[in-house]
Order: sequence, then C-alpha cells, then structure tokens
Amino acid sequence: MEAQLPDSIIANDPNKVGSQYSAEEVEAQVKAELLKELSVDDIRQMISLAKAGFVSHGRPEDFPDSFDEYGRNFRRKLHRMKKVGPSGNTYYEDRPMASSLEEARNMKPSGDYFDSEEKVWILRGVKRQRDYPENTVDYWNEAESRPAPV
Repeated sequence: MEAQLPDSIIANDPNKVGSQYSAEEVEAQVKAELLKELSVDDIRQMISLAKAGFVSHGRPEDFPDSFDEYGRNFRRKLHRMKKVGPSGNTYYEDRPMASSLEEARNMKPSGDYFDSEEKVWILRGVKRQRDYPENTVDYWNEAESRPAPV
C-alpha cells in the first residue's frame, strides 16, 4: 500500500493535521515517501560506506585550506599575507584574524582585522596595510609637479 501525504499537510493547516493524524503516522508517511526510490542494496551500500568511515565529521584533512581574494580564511580565522624576503623571494605568513577591531586589539598576539567598507586590512588592530593615496610620497610628488591653482 502506497502512503499518501494528506492534503492538510501540503496545505500547512496545523489544525487538521493534529486532529486527523498523529505525529508517528505523519513521520512514517514521510519516511516511506523519501525511501520509496531506494532499493535494499542501496541502503546496504550506504550503511557499509558509513561503517567504513566515508562520512567524516569535520576533520581538518577533509577540507581544502582556501583563502579568498583578500587573504581571509574564515574556517581557521587566518589572514594570509604575501611578503618578500631579503633575497627577493615571496613567501606567505598566516596571521590570526579577528571579527572586530576591538577583538583584534585584545588578542594575544594582536590579530588583523579586515575593514570590509574600505577593503583594507588593519594589522595588529592599529596599522593600515594600505594607506590613503593622499598620504603617499607619489601623491605629493605629483602634486608638486602640477601648477598651483590661481
């Protein structure tokens, strides 16, 4: 006998569900609907995979260590900085990342905070990684080469 879902469940009428069907009957009907396309062999195969350890529970080696375009890794709370060594070779340093500026300042060692409005990192909670254009040497060199406003 094929189990049919009652119209009241589909219509989301809680008054009719409570009066006509018990929670156990509804649960049995939903399970039958979900499992009707699976064969016994499919279920045995899923059980054997689960027993063999195919389903994991968040071990670090299961997930790739990915960083976004700003060098943020939200799973491990890291900021990846690209640096240049004395020989000119580039390398990456992973620094602790904070969710807020106050949290970055209170961390030991101090963490980095990403200002999402200006798209800039604030290192150790106090130093901007990238400065405003008007605070750079190139800006003032360009300003001196332009004629003064009359």
